[in-house]
Amino acid sequence: MTAPAPAAGSGTRPPSDETGGAAARRYHARYGSVLPAIDPAAGSTPPKHHPGARVLPLPYPPTFPPAPTADRTSPSPDPDLAPDPRDLEHLGALLALLNGVTRADWTDGRVRAGRPVPSGGGTYPGEVYVATSSGLCHYLPAAHALELLSETDLRADLAGALSPPPAAPPEVLLLISSRLGANLARYGPFGHRLQALDTGVLAGQALTLLESAGAAPTAHALFAQEHVGRLLGLDAETERVHAVVTAGRPGPVASDAALPNRRTARSGYEPAPVPLAQVLGVLDRAARPVALDHTPPADCDLYVVAHRVTGLAPGCHRRDPRTGRLVPVADGVSARELFPAGGPGELAAFEAACAVVVTGSYEAGYPVYGDRWYRMLNLRAGVLGQRIGLAAARTGLGAGLRCDTDTGAADAALRTPPDRTTLLAALLGPERGAGTPSHHLLFRPGGPPPPTG
Repeated sequence: MTAPAPAAGSGTRPPSDETGGAAARRYHARYGSVLPAIDPAAGSTPPKHHPGARVLPLPYPPTFPPAPTADRTSPSPDPDLAPDPRDLEHLGALLALLNGVTRADWTDGRVRAGRPVPSGGGTYPGEVYVATSSGLCHYLPAAHALELLSETDLRADLAGALSPPPAAPPEVLLLISSRLGANLARYGPFGHRLQALDTGVLAGQALTLLESAGAAPTAHALFAQEHVGRLLGLDAETERVHAVVTAGRPGPVASDAALPNRRTARSGYEPAPVPLAQVLGVLDRAARPVALDHTPPADCDLYVVAHRVTGLAPGCHRRDPRTGRLVPVADGVSARELFPAGGPGELAAFEAACAVVVTGSYEAGYPVYGDRWYRMLNLRAGVLGQRIGLAAARTGLGAGLRCDTDTGAADAALRTPPDRTTLLAALLGPERGAGTPSHHLLFRPGGPPPPTG
């Protein structure tokens, strides 16, 4: 059963009525900064579907061209060369690697549906809608199919709700929503912040895929939320759009092995060192410019709390955004200090080679964007988390995004400035053994190779 949405102004979720940051501060102080006691028996609400809607099956398994190399670039977005975005083969490949069911995982004595992106507690509150010239559709991950909600071309109306509207009319819009009650039974009001981070992870994955398809995407956080919700037919008390990704005409999604192979290191980490070059490579990929519709008043910072990194002294280091180098901050700091004592985060941090921590400033954004900055900043952190996980997979490292940090203790360990705070942590290291047993569902001759371990 879906938990009832709290009334506006109740302070149990990020505010919808603008207060210049005051309501967002109250929410964060009371609910958003501390992970509450979790009810492990509580489930999440089921994924959304529209009874009676026409269902359009997508080709399965999808195929992907090889990833671009120095001799072969991504497909051109030229209209004369790019395939029609309505082509179900290409759209199916995009959606499968965005939010589909890509593998079966055996963990905790049961089989789980594996996704290409992580979600806080595995609750997956996000839904994906697609607007093209053929109409408006909703993606069904388990069925790998589209529900046709409207044959009306809504792209101009949706683009007009963006602030500001894109200079060129988009060919494709991906609208990422959250089922507001999806994770509240397990996490309480803290679940709303997890939904913002999850939205960022999905938006980051969409940017990665559409960039590989030569579609020049942009992620939008500034738009008329209620108007967009009405165009999609959403009940604003139970579901809201939190991000929109616009793109030109995409070519085929070019997939390297990291995209389908990225997964959370659920089996833990081998207590083995990793080279500094691997960690720096992950940081450099994460820190690349993000195609957003706004300029952050203050960008996020990346820290590394090293434990077993060859060539890097144990302790806390901050990445200098100008040079990419790691600047020592505090010796002797352990990643275990970022998490509550005795909790699963502390144990995982003890095993991991290092922790990469994303920090940001709420206060810098409230004067510019008001209360909505709270969600915008967490969306940005989610994009960085997606990039960290994917970059780790490319280097053969296991990774796990964690939101169960002790924010006060983490800020003290990192020596963050007073106006900055911890948003997200990612643990990195060689995954223990062969990792969680998995069966990949996307591979067929001509597709990317399965993982080697």
